[in-house]
Amino acid sequence: MRRLSVRRMLSAAAVAAALAGLSAGPTGPVAEATGGHPATHHPVELTSDAPVTVVAGGLNGPRSLAWGRHGHLMVSEAGTIPATCDGTDPATKVCYGATASIADVSSGVPVRIRTGLPSLYFSEGMIGPNGLTYADGTLYALETASPQSVPAGLPADLAATLTRQYGALLKITGGSVSVVANPGDTDYRWMMSHTDQTTSVPFADSYSVTPKPGGGFYTVDAAANTLDSVDQHGHVTVLTTFPRTPFGTDAVPTCVAVDPDGAVYVGQFTGFGNSATAANVYRYSPKTGALTVWQSGFSTISGCGFGANGDFYVTELDTTGFPSSLPPDGVVVQIGRDGERTVLGAGKLYAPAGFLAGPDGSVYVANKTTLGPSGTTDNETAGEIVRIG
Repeated sequence: MRRLSVRRMLSAAAVAAALAGLSAGPTGPVAEATGGHPATHHPVELTSDAPVTVVAGGLNGPRSLAWGRHGHLMVSEAGTIPATCDGTDPATKVCYGATASIADVSSGVPVRIRTGLPSLYFSEGMIGPNGLTYADGTLYALETASPQSVPAGLPADLAATLTRQYGALLKITGGSVSVVANPGDTDYRWMMSHTDQTTSVPFADSYSVTPKPGGGFYTVDAAANTLDSVDQHGHVTVLTTFPRTPFGTDAVPTCVAVDPDGAVYVGQFTGFGNSATAANVYRYSPKTGALTVWQSGFSTISGCGFGANGDFYVTELDTTGFPSSLPPDGVVVQIGRDGERTVLGAGKLYAPAGFLAGPDGSVYVANKTTLGPSGTTDNETAGEIVRIG
């Protein structure tokens, strides 16, 4: 069941109207961390013993982070367990709903500026708007799954919302949500015509998004194993696919970032049956279409990106592989421009996900994104955002 497994791996609010009333800068713990504005003086030098500080708590399955308007710290939340479920067996039950949200956590306490976003619960965790980014003064969220994931028999209004928004790139402005494109739908249809790319039924799971230089976005799909381009008109193109592993479940793409030269970097999450060092970071050249392994030896990559210092960072949900150990032993790995690696947060992170560069050289990740055995959500408000450095 390769295509379903990634949804179990990462178990892991009305924006525009609320944004208009936001203050000119962060307050509370985030303000203390950033100086209240994008500071560039007194840069933080990260070392293996860099402090890990909780700057926000009370989150429902935090996933992706972004700096929003006026430098406010935004996070997407997978949500709480929906009430509409398919089946009763705890091992196979799936619940569908709209309990996901986007929160402003600049004050240290979540202010949910957009609620009612699609969510989905498996026995091993919640998924929802896994991707979040801020581009051209607008917040965008990338929803999980695809329209084909919506089963028959749901209430009509819920089914309509999920069919419209599962797998979609959502633009959140003016108190409303609009669909910019649906990479999940494109990836599902692509898989239907490329059956050699799957060992089970076609399935799509849009997972991470980043702005594309010159306009548009890159997204990755953690079920179709694709890197996609979304142009400024909402057209989605599959650019490349990532190799399947020869045994167990695949290592699937779960994060995407772009360097100053325009090259695209994609991290993988290892599946059951793979070693704890089977995940790679790939580099894709938009100019040539070449896909190469840039860095290797990782496990369960759940976030990645470039820091303010130009180094590359990888968030690992659990260094022991998947299924996770108990508790999940998460870290952030800093890869210097000389290739040297520094492990950050060892022994202090529990199932971390996402990555966000602090303007002063610090880094931020979501923590406690999954809780309990195998990632079950036994405390739906225990998620937090931590600052390293």
